[in-house]
Amino acid sequence: MKRVLWISRHEMTREQRADLERVLGDPVELTVWAETVEDVSQLRPAVEAADVVAAVLPPNLLGELVNLAGEKMVLRAVTLRIPLDAVRTLPDGRREREFAYVHQYWEQVLRLRLETRRL
Repeated sequence: MKRVLWISRHEMTREQRADLERVLGDPVELTVWAETVEDVSQLRPAVEAADVVAAVLPPNLLGELVNLAGEKMVLRAVTLRIPLDAVRTLPDGRREREFAYVHQYWEQVLRLRLETRRL
């Protein structure tokens, strides 16, 4: 059994979980971090308790997470975004097309370096 920290506001789908178990070669026990991550250091105890970390984070936080995780694998799900015929109306009256998201595969984040300059 692998202890996996899942950092996402969304639940892991059955397809993602089945593929994760295939990738890791073991059943997984998920610990979910569904809150918005402002500072990666707040994840330290949860990362230390996990065998593997799977995350949906912006690039700058994902890079920090890779550093925090050390030798532990950091994974992210790659998903196909498929446009649907449905359109939904947002609370402010704008309309937007709906999409279906289909899991494709997991990838390991080995290193992520992001350099920016404020404008």
